[in-house]
Amino acid sequence: MIHMKTLQYLFLTLGVWFTGMLSGIQAQQSSAPYSFEWEVVAVDSIPGMTTVRLYAKLVNPTDYLTSVSGWDEMLGFIETTTSFYQDPDGWATPNNNNPLLFDLLPTLRYDTWITIGIESAPVGADGEIPVGVFPPETGFWVDEFEAGGNLVMDLDGAWFVTLGSSNGTAGEDLRVLVGQFTTDGVISGKLNLQVFSEGVASDDFMDDVYSITIPEFDAGAMLGMEAGMTASVWGVRPGPYGLRHDVGGACRWQCLDVLGRMVESGQAPDGRFVTRSGGVIRVWRDGGDAPESRWFPVE
Repeated sequence: MIHMKTLQYLFLTLGVWFTGMLSGIQAQQSSAPYSFEWEVVAVDSIPGMTTVRLYAKLVNPTDYLTSVSGWDEMLGFIETTTSFYQDPDGWATPNNNNPLLFDLLPTLRYDTWITIGIESAPVGADGEIPVGVFPPETGFWVDEFEAGGNLVMDLDGAWFVTLGSSNGTAGEDLRVLVGQFTTDGVISGKLNLQVFSEGVASDDFMDDVYSITIPEFDAGAMLGMEAGMTASVWGVRPGPYGLRHDVGGACRWQCLDVLGRMVESGQAPDGRFVTRSGGVIRVWRDGGDAPESRWFPVE
């Protein structure tokens, strides 16, 4: 059992003080060099829902994300217009998730959770540690979230890891996983990230705290799109430059990212075209008015 004094010492070590001393202080926003991005895990994972993961996009490979927080002066929240899927065998973090159980408990892999850098039980040999939650009393914000409601940290709340573990390091892809969410609604929010640039804490810890808006993601818009690899009328295979499509006849096409932004488009007189990556691919066949849409996993 973690006692409050231990938690206070831990957060002072992190450089985050949740005792009211942040009153009147605003986290940095306009100058924030960091951002969030979404990645689709599965469509219709839980019937009628889409599972997505949220990543903090950092700047340097050695940047370190140590906490995600919210308090009364700077709200931290992730909300959906419907509800989040919470698996009865899961919890707010993936600390106890064992991938070997996914065959026995197939819906557990689509549980909604928050994290820093891990998607299952931490591997000590890799320098990983469990993700901590503050306050330890779950009534402040965890219980509502675990019941399928929104995640709202409007008093003193956070999830965190400590510098020295590998969880929060950006790495070569400059991304740190901060959560997985399954819903059929529109997800939005804002979170406060505490990032040690190049792994070094600033003298004033508020210089390391940034309030970042989460881009809206419409999980419901993904529904009804078949997984591309199983569509018999839409041939696709990996190629040296991306995915090679063959829809069997003349068409025009678009490739959208998970936020619905067009990233590629073109005409295919013979029905054959290449997309550089996955995402939502829309095809208008000659003679047809409505597009066909397929989702292909983003590698």
